[in-house]
Amino acid sequence: MTTKATETSTAKLGVSRRSFFKGTAVLGTAGCTEVKISSSSSDYGANPGGLGSSPKFVNWARNIQAHPAEVSLPASLAELQETVRKAKGVRAVGSGHSYTPCVHSDQVILSLDKLDSILSVDRQSMRVKVEAGKKLYAFNEALAELNLALPSIGDIDRQSLAGILSTGTHGTGMKWGSFADAGSVHAIELILADGSLVSLSADRPEDQEALAAARLGLGSLGIIYAITFNVVPAHNLELRSWLTTLSDALDPKHYRDNDHYEFFHFPFTDKVKAISRNLTDKPRDEQRVRTFIDKIVLENLALGGLLSTSSLRPQVMPHLYESLTNLVFDESRVDRSDKIMASTRLVRVHELEYAVPIAVMPQAHERFKALSQTFAARSDKPFFANFPTESRFIRGDQGNLLSPSQGQDVGYFSVMSHASFDGYEEFFRAMEAQLLGLGGRPHWGKMFYQNPTSLYPQWSKFLSYRDKWDPSGKFRNIYVDRLIDGQEMINKLG
Repeated sequence: MTTKATETSTAKLGVSRRSFFKGTAVLGTAGCTEVKISSSSSDYGANPGGLGSSPKFVNWARNIQAHPAEVSLPASLAELQETVRKAKGVRAVGSGHSYTPCVHSDQVILSLDKLDSILSVDRQSMRVKVEAGKKLYAFNEALAELNLALPSIGDIDRQSLAGILSTGTHGTGMKWGSFADAGSVHAIELILADGSLVSLSADRPEDQEALAAARLGLGSLGIIYAITFNVVPAHNLELRSWLTTLSDALDPKHYRDNDHYEFFHFPFTDKVKAISRNLTDKPRDEQRVRTFIDKIVLENLALGGLLSTSSLRPQVMPHLYESLTNLVFDESRVDRSDKIMASTRLVRVHELEYAVPIAVMPQAHERFKALSQTFAARSDKPFFANFPTESRFIRGDQGNLLSPSQGQDVGYFSVMSHASFDGYEEFFRAMEAQLLGLGGRPHWGKMFYQNPTSLYPQWSKFLSYRDKWDPSGKFRNIYVDRLIDGQEMINKLG
């Protein structure tokens, strides 16, 4: 129901619930179509089989481009080994969702899209072995057919399985770590620079250190061929979302008492959309129309359209979000676990995400608020925060060398800016300095500027495995080189 207060607030901008849906869906559709074109190209600008004259890789965010000499799609383990063995330089591509140039190569970009089979299912140990080219959403479907599931996934499911390990992708929930956690990955099969296959398993004590390096390898140790995941019985989750205040959303009871908990804070307001997801015996319900309105129209088409338009007059952002929060309604639904945890994301944004000690999450929000006000008040080139921040909470990772959440429970604090807004980079750099000051570490697949390798006590051990498995530097690229040399990271490359 639309309240009188809602109509009054939105009227300041000429926005009512009816006009919001009617007018902005059109604008949003244009942005949606643009993103679909990028997605449907499978991340390549030319036919991967060699029909195009100049292969081109473009990531989802479009801040990274590469022009490799060759794009290869091996269809078997033997073809994969031969491709790696012959290549002078090679990097693997998943779904192109990383903002950093981890895929970039001017030699061979290798896709595992044809290597996507389930290799074994062990119901006694609750483990599933799968080829690493399989996309997460397809893996979820395959698991569901087996009456199995992953216990925790992130808020999108388009990535490849190799990609979610290599960058430390995470969900939310204090019972679980990231995808690179020992509790998530039991074994890995890796193609080394000479084309040989190395199998690493948690069952073998002598493999523990090498497996810890391989669980989050940044694509620089070898090409992941297969992964053995720990799984759980298929289950439903009940999602609840509600509008609340930032202080309430930060109360530890929420992430302690819910299986999965996160929230989105709307800039220039004290308002938050909080989301809990909990195990339930309730059957899946059918609310497709309401879910479509909330997830596709509100969160993607309408918001994307409004932000594209607002970038022409960014000073409207404080008033816009004050109005838009009055259009957020409470939600409750039950569905299969992966469908409750993952959402459709069509709005193209730039994103910086840091893992900070969980106790300092309130300070992270305070510093974001202060920076937002400072940048908006500048007389010369003001910048207006324009996208909700996302806050998630997970337990500390074990069994890897480079996880941002290694050894401590963390809150992941994500700062985003709509692609149509200029000037975000200076704001991101200032926010990064604040998050580093709070003891944060960046997500490896999101934007960051300061080289984080000094924040990892076992970085030298990681490099020792890189030197051992790739002595000729076959898997090196501009991303790896800058990390090794301690240089500032590049977030734009084209």
